[in-house]
Amino acid sequence: MKFLTCLHATTKHHRKTVSALALLLAVSTVAAGYASAAEDLRLKKGISFNQDTDTGFPIEATRMEDVELEPGKASVIFFGASGDLNVNRQAKRMVDLYKQNSTKPVKFILVDVDHPVSSSAKALIKNHYKGYIPFQVILDKAGKVSWSQIGEVETGTLANQLDKALAQ
Repeated sequence: MKFLTCLHATTKHHRKTVSALALLLAVSTVAAGYASAAEDLRLKKGISFNQDTDTGFPIEATRMEDVELEPGKASVIFFGASGDLNVNRQAKRMVDLYKQNSTKPVKFILVDVDHPVSSSAKALIKNHYKGYIPFQVILDKAGKVSWSQIGEVETGTLANQLDKALAQ
């Protein structure tokens, strides 16, 4: 949208055209799958892969609070909590999956089941969470469950299931 701020509209008609172009660009950007989502997923420093220690939720990211499903975009939802060895190991796989698929139209949603960030996170827990951690769900572009699994799952399996959801 930077290029739009450079335009100087001298007439009322031109200002309306520039405003319409800005709105069209914003809508197109969201439709193309560039809306906010959890990004820059990385493991929290100090997590243990050998013992249950509470250092907080094992994944850090920008925009972690964005837990809204987006129509037309597949979603990977990771349910976890702090202080769990299995969650920590699965968190590493989720970060790896994110890195492998960061250019695809997929949204990564991280939910701390002990400390949901919003009513939307609570709704995801109510609608998808099976009561055990770690738990991951992959939704297709229509928002339907394509695959889910309790416990630790290898990155290759996650990648294959995500590819299936993206193809639907």
